[in-house]
Amino acid sequence: MNRIIGPFKGFWRTIKFIHNKYRKPKIEMTPFVKICLLALRLYVFVLIGLMVLKFIVTVK
Repeated sequence: MNRIIGPFKGFWRTIKFIHNKYRKPKIEMTPFVKICLLALRLYVFVLIGLMVLKFIVTVK
């Protein structure tokens, strides 16, 4: 089992390092930019919801 997991230990360590390094953004955003990003996020969720709904309706 260690022969399988061994090569991936360094990979996971690298992923954790990158995640911790970029966890918090280092740029400051104006309130307008934050609102725009929130609107885009909501828009994406609506589009995904519509695609799921269309899939369910089509399958039935």
